[in-house]
Amino acid sequence: MPWSTRVPDTIDALVDAFRTGPELADVTVWDGPQVSKAAPKEMLTVAFTGDDTDSDVEATATPEGLGGGSDREAFTIRCAAAVLLGTTDMQAARRRAYELYSAAGAVIARDPRLGGKVIRARLGSHTFKQTQTPSGAQAIVIFGVDCDAFTRR
Repeated sequence: MPWSTRVPDTIDALVDAFRTGPELADVTVWDGPQVSKAAPKEMLTVAFTGDDTDSDVEATATPEGLGGGSDREAFTIRCAAAVLLGTTDMQAARRRAYELYSAAGAVIARDPRLGGKVIRARLGSHTFKQTQTPSGAQAIVIFGVDCDAFTRR
């Protein structure tokens, strides 16, 4: 098999884990950007934050040893936990967005190897945005899932 990265497999594993995790049972989970007119009140996106100026994944690979085997790969998959309330209650939107972020962390903590796709996955850094929209209070936690893996050869 030729050299390949673990990023696509890991994105698939995250989407599957979030869609089946009981903590996120009533939350819409999107695999990247979607063509949809739907406006979910609560959603989690994987490898997409809604920011066109930011990358969805950042990765580096470095040689591991001298034997020509697999390389060591470190990457961050950017995700977003978003809440749009039908009211102007910013506190409720903010708290719920962080509940979704915590639920994503719980799902990853239950299987930090993501079914064997990576050596370890964990929540990384995050940012927070909140705003009042015509549809109500909106809160978004944009977070990274930091992963360590070996490439395939």
